[in-house]
Amino acid sequence: MKYAILGDIHANFEALDAVLAECERLKVDKFLCIGDIVGYNADPGRCVETVQELDVEVVIKGNHDEQASVDTELIGFNPQAAMAIEWTRNQLSEEQRLWLASLPLRKTLDARVTLVHATLDVPERWGYIFDKFTAAACMNYQFTALCFFGHTHVPLAFSKFGDVSGGRYDELKIEPGHKYLINVGSVGQPRDGDPRAAFVMYDPDDRMVRLHRVEYDIQACQEKIREAGLPERLAQRLAAGR
Repeated sequence: MKYAILGDIHANFEALDAVLAECERLKVDKFLCIGDIVGYNADPGRCVETVQELDVEVVIKGNHDEQASVDTELIGFNPQAAMAIEWTRNQLSEEQRLWLASLPLRKTLDARVTLVHATLDVPERWGYIFDKFTAAACMNYQFTALCFFGHTHVPLAFSKFGDVSGGRYDELKIEPGHKYLINVGSVGQPRDGDPRAAFVMYDPDDRMVRLHRVEYDIQACQEKIREAGLPERLAQRLAAGR
């Protein structure tokens, strides 16, 4: 069984489409999603519809998914993100907003894997995991060997076998007796200096986790952002991967 774990798609259909083509080439069996299907970019409805049509075993709610599904005041978002959320609310159908609202904040897939968008302790507060100290705090609430998360848009992996260590990764061998907390990177708005879309493949049979990067049509996504009247900064950052 090969799983593709997608996250932080952020309404970037060009990136999502390229990732799914690569997943087909890699013969992925099932999909998992750690949330934030919408926000920032200009194809929220199309990305929601595409995820719904996949063979997705679990979809988690992200903070942009949550805010796009309600009409409450936006708190804690920068001006560009807030503008995109307000715009997104008007692009989604009522059925799509209800679906986003119904998604869980965290989910245990089986005895080995947990999924969350932000942190395991209080996922609804949308905390960030940037380093081994914030990772260690999260791992106190991790009761499976593997936890996949997102939210920072930076692919990092932390392992715990006594002490917690970690950082950037390309692939990981899952060792018995260890805990792993793995950020799968961002499909639609990478922030690690690499503008290519990111996703993770997990194969439980050979106990490997691999990070994949995929080229996509950044210019087409940028043009859609501008045509929608969304902030120029959201278009510019895609080319820089920041």
